[in-house]
Amino acid sequence: MADTGHWNSAGLELEPEVAVGFVYLIVDLDTKQKYIGKKNFSGRGKLNKGKESNWKSYSSSSTYLQKLIKEKGQDRFAFIILEQYYTVGGLSFAETWSQVISETPSKNEEYMNRFIDKVTWKVTEPVTERHKKRLKYYTRKYSYAAN
Repeated sequence: MADTGHWNSAGLELEPEVAVGFVYLIVDLDTKQKYIGKKNFSGRGKLNKGKESNWKSYSSSSTYLQKLIKEKGQDRFAFIILEQYYTVGGLSFAETWSQVISETPSKNEEYMNRFIDKVTWKVTEPVTERHKKRLKYYTRKYSYAAN
């Protein structure tokens, strides 16, 4: 199995050379608070287009979460890849779908997300059934209510 850095691919065989990126769930193992996000496998800008991103060491764009990880230590968090996607639209939609279905904006005690990106393009790659099952499984496994 390929090197995935600190990410638990939970049995997924990642294809960073052909997939665009992945949707992930980060869980604070002490509080069970969660964060849902996405990460590209390679750069998309003028200067880094096609170059491998820092995905193996990436730990979210949330400065709040980054600060928590630095204070508590990376071992106090679970870094789970829910699914990889092969189109930019599919990746962005899957992240947004995950945040909406999990009700991250209204569950501020359970989720650290404070922003949901808007979908303003035609989506040609749907959220996979495997993604749906994995999101359900891992959010239940790390249930805030059970804490």
